Amino acid sequence: MSSSAIRRALVSAVLALLAPAAAHAEGASPTPAPSAPPEIARVVTADRSPEAAGASARTTFVIGKAEMQRRGFRTIADAVASLPGVNLERYGPGGEGASVGIRGSSSAQVLVLIDGTPAGGAQILDVDLAAIPTSGVERIEVVEGGGSTLYGSGSVGGVINIITAPLHGTVVDARTGSFGESALRIQTPNLSFERAVGAEAYPLPDGTTRVNGDYGLTSGRVAFDTKLGSASARFSAGITDRHQGIPGELPYFLSPTSRQDDVSRDARLTLARARGNATTTLELAGTATTLVYGCDTPDDANCPDAYLGPGTPFYHQLLQESRVQAGLRETVEGRGSRTTVGVDVARGTTRIDSGTPSDPLEFHPFAQTAAYLQQNWSAGPGSFYAGVRAERDGGQGGAFSPSFGGTLRLGPQTMVRANLATAFRAPTAEDLYYPGFSTPTLVPERTRVADLSIEDRAILGGVSLGWFVTSGSDLIVFDPVTFAPQNIGRAVIAGFTFSAKTRPLHQTFAKLDLTDLYRAEDLDTQARIGGRGPVMQGTLELGYLGTATSPFESAAIEVRAAGDRGFVDHTAPLFAQPVAYTRVDAFVRWRVGARSLLTLRAYDLGDERYAEIGGYPMPGRSFALELSTR
Repeated sequence: MSSSAIRRALVSAVLALLAPAAAHAEGASPTPAPSAPPEIARVVTADRSPEAAGASARTTFVIGKAEMQRRGFRTIADAVASLPGVNLERYGPGGEGASVGIRGSSSAQVLVLIDGTPAGGAQILDVDLAAIPTSGVERIEVVEGGGSTLYGSGSVGGVINIITAPLHGTVVDARTGSFGESALRIQTPNLSFERAVGAEAYPLPDGTTRVNGDYGLTSGRVAFDTKLGSASARFSAGITDRHQGIPGELPYFLSPTSRQDDVSRDARLTLARARGNATTTLELAGTATTLVYGCDTPDDANCPDAYLGPGTPFYHQLLQESRVQAGLRETVEGRGSRTTVGVDVARGTTRIDSGTPSDPLEFHPFAQTAAYLQQNWSAGPGSFYAGVRAERDGGQGGAFSPSFGGTLRLGPQTMVRANLATAFRAPTAEDLYYPGFSTPTLVPERTRVADLSIEDRAILGGVSLGWFVTSGSDLIVFDPVTFAPQNIGRAVIAGFTFSAKTRPLHQTFAKLDLTDLYRAEDLDTQARIGGRGPVMQGTLELGYLGTATSPFESAAIEVRAAGDRGFVDHTAPLFAQPVAYTRVDAFVRWRVGARSLLTLRAYDLGDERYAEIGGYPMPGRSFALELSTR
């Protein structure tokens, strides 16, 4: 299916769905209010300080705990997949890896935070959101557009902040599903635990069965809050251990013995003290990430050590990263203004052991030192901000990152947002030092980002249209010929996003999100940059939110369509390249007790066989059954 065909199909579908609802809403008879989850009143990521959710100049999406539970989002990757501007690509179902880009960025250009400080592992691999469960997570805030002024290197495309917090009460979820999937999740006021496994031995259209795709994930997290007068403290710590098969790329590099174990540990402490109109915040964090990969030559022709000669022992690769970070921030509220000033200091080290005898074991330190200042003003119908960050990233050099932006109200329900900033990314240890797949001569990316959007909450249940562009020099991209990163001299990425939703009518609503990445161009070669997502993708949802006395708590059907990712060779073998696809998912949740819910979930109802990443096919139709308390 071409991008234009997808565009026409989605637009036709939404107009057919929304027009009757909009026409009927004015004369509709009153109905009981649906038991919708409460809206998030304030967000903290866009400006590193609390502000009204609808007042931020930067485009910010929030996924709350109630929505995660309703939609059955087991991982952070599940939760952000359908947001406009987000491109999520999976290496398979369940516990397999996922890479996420925002507004045409690579996954390395998206900064992932946990409680406001960077998640571990970004120096040795992209942070895998499929390995971070939603248990213990209060909400996820996704800020789209360059965030280098406040957060520094790696936030060219945007910032994903995973916010943990103590719960009220205890929640238990048990799940079983197709292809050997099962999971148990227990969340108490201060402790969350999850264990999930899956065999993922699903059939392929050519009559074979996908092998070595099993996974097991174990995760635990503690969180505590306390308040003493004008001071408050929040502590959280977690560990996630994932063991999975690495089946390899079909049809060329199937590997029946490759296994990977990754363990992530983190601890974070935030201390805040309010004095009059000023708040001082101290953030301390430590993270450690270990990845072990191995395979066995005698049974596996595609194991890397098959090329090292006879008698080579079991191949074993080890990557490690450890990091400590401290941040001190002062926020001063004035009459119609807010000043935020702070410093960030981080130190860490990586270990890269490729498992090849000819490649030496390497340890590489990394560092970040930065100071930033941002001033916000409110004036009549508008608000404005200006900021600058000065950062030094060890031997990779430094950067100054100014940014400007604001909002303007054109009416009670109409708002315009605009932002202009510079953004940068220093090469990681993986980019620079991994033997055979790195480029030691890489230089930092230097880009300019801009966006403009308009939102009107009076049309239907809210409509927004946005435009974004990223341009600059030395963009770091993956070279499919050398399998190593390289700098592009000049590049431009641009696109549109569109969102619309209806007001609830008889407890039902409709929602549409579209992303049109019409340009992702290497200006040196006049070629489209690969790996930045399809030209056109969209999600259409028809949902139901029951009242407090309804037998059904909620239900929804979601259609997700993604176009071709540039040139596709349709003569290539099965799954060799990703192609356009349309996927239909659905769920229904019954109340089976005062505090119990039974949920049936269905995935890929059309049994569409596709690969989001060439050579890594997704399964066809599958189901899951959940029993949970609330």
